Amino acid sequence: MKKRKIAAFANGWSDDYILTAMRGISKSARELNIDIYLFMEYAAYGAPKESCLGEVNIFNLANFDDFDGILLFGNTLNNAGELGILVDRVKASGKPAVCLEYEVDGITCISTDNYTGMKEVCDHLFRDHNIKNPLFVTGAAGNKESEIRYQAFTDSVAEYSVNWNSKYIIQGDWSYYTIQHLIPEWFENNPGERPDAVICANDIMAMGAIIALAKMGFACPEDVVVTGFDNLNSAKAFFPSLTTVDRGWAERSAESLKYLIDLIDGKVEPGNIVYHSRMACNRSCGCKMTEELFRFQSSILNHMSNLPSERTLFDWHLTAIDDAMNASYGLEDVHNNFDAMYRTRGQEVSQGYEGATFCICLDETFVESLLGNDQSRVIGYGDRMNVIFAARDNVTLQRQMIDTSYIFPVFEKAGEPGNVYLIAPMHNQGVVIGYVVFKNNISILEANFLYSWLRHIKSGLLRAKKNILMQSMNKKLDEMSIRDELSGLLNRKGYEKKVIPLIEKNKSEGKKSLMMVADINKMKVINDVYGHLQGDLAIRLVAKALDANIPEGWYAVRYGGDEFVIMGEKPHFDDGKVLMTQFCDAVKSQGANMYLPFDLTISVGCVTINPNEDTTIEEYFKMADNAMYEMKKSLKVERKE
Repeated sequence: MKKRKIAAFANGWSDDYILTAMRGISKSARELNIDIYLFMEYAAYGAPKESCLGEVNIFNLANFDDFDGILLFGNTLNNAGELGILVDRVKASGKPAVCLEYEVDGITCISTDNYTGMKEVCDHLFRDHNIKNPLFVTGAAGNKESEIRYQAFTDSVAEYSVNWNSKYIIQGDWSYYTIQHLIPEWFENNPGERPDAVICANDIMAMGAIIALAKMGFACPEDVVVTGFDNLNSAKAFFPSLTTVDRGWAERSAESLKYLIDLIDGKVEPGNIVYHSRMACNRSCGCKMTEELFRFQSSILNHMSNLPSERTLFDWHLTAIDDAMNASYGLEDVHNNFDAMYRTRGQEVSQGYEGATFCICLDETFVESLLGNDQSRVIGYGDRMNVIFAARDNVTLQRQMIDTSYIFPVFEKAGEPGNVYLIAPMHNQGVVIGYVVFKNNISILEANFLYSWLRHIKSGLLRAKKNILMQSMNKKLDEMSIRDELSGLLNRKGYEKKVIPLIEKNKSEGKKSLMMVADINKMKVINDVYGHLQGDLAIRLVAKALDANIPEGWYAVRYGGDEFVIMGEKPHFDDGKVLMTQFCDAVKSQGANMYLPFDLTISVGCVTINPNEDTTIEEYFKMADNAMYEMKKSLKVERKE
């Protein structure tokens, strides 16, 4: 039976939730032998539109026809209208779908309710802790979850006859940092007022509120009780541990995947399933910590004590990535430097962050931009992807091109149980760079490691691009400096940088060279009678004829005025006579085709440079020049007309 594939979509800023949910989903995926493709983006409230579009664009990589079902982390997909976009695509595709924690019309939603747990928390505060002046912190305006949690609060206020008014409310935006500004601002705007509890619509804001209150001199829970919603691991590890609402994410998410498979198989009918949320009572409301939570906090504290070292190690890893990119002056350099870095740092470091199997894929437009062809893409991805780096089971793969529909090089082994592929975008202010794929490595979501990693990879690739373009520009400038502007051939500087080294190289390798000196016949007459513009035309036409007829690996030089040097390795079949005739005929033909008012011809002298002779290059040049003069005499043409 063909292994089933599920496309999942989430916003990575809810990393604690996503990580918890994905652990449950990963377990179910292995049991059910299903591959999960998690398309992850980092659109943020208030971020520039271009940045949000660049993040959400990763969803365009998923062709719904290639998947058996769709899983939406609905409560995370509201930062940039992502959920609406995905819901429209799901409905258009007709694919079975489940949306987690957020109810939308026409798609099965599996969720924990936002009401029950929040009502339990508020009832507990009013009944057991005698809270009289609660300050409520909502989520983003218009958010359904926030509105339901607020409704639970107001119902509890009414039930317990709490004397509360609407000035005791803060419009939050789910943000840890924003709430640290809003709390002191509320106190400033309400002098003499003091809440005895701050009830927050999520844990992130609750932790921010505790920090803000501490800065103002208020201790939690002694002076002000604070509660949250979500029961994040970070909230359980926080001091004091948060009284909050538990939604059973790991269990609900695992069940949602099984339900989706049943939906695909037609075993169940579409329809919403709502589980009750429940209060998780901890220290921030003044209650005692459970033994289970105490053990959890002890393990977290041990982990936290190691976190500075872990972060330092991760920063070193990011620095190694930066160094690899900084030293890259071509796509092959990017691959080789990454390869060298991973070999040097070893499997243990790689597995700790990227995992044993991952890849970095570049869009064809970004690759073209490295060559100076800037055709920016902002929507979707090209038909082919350049896999600039890939590792499979800690073994580096060769660079390759893949069809974008594959998403990544074939990583799966026969008989493998279900896998989880995490796919995230790389872009520069909305302009597509590419994407990355990690296999069975959801732990990179911890502590925003993935977001930091993506930023360094993106910045590194942009620096590598700058290096490549700068080197290309320098090469062009260098090439321009050795080219004659009129003829397009090498100039005297080019003669010194290209021709002389080639002669010396051939001599060192025991090879013979041919040096030819050519001169335009009756050049003075052309200039005097027909004008210097015609003289310039004659030089360009001769240069074109010579350049078109020199053998591969040879050089043609405008040595000065109307004099040219042609030089290269001596062919086995020719001592120079065949080439001299070919050059002369080509020049004559060039002039005839242009219907010039004068005959365009050249005289050519040739000399063979033997590797075992001590003759200098200047002497060979003089010999070829004299031979050319002899040809002029035979044609009854003065050398300097």
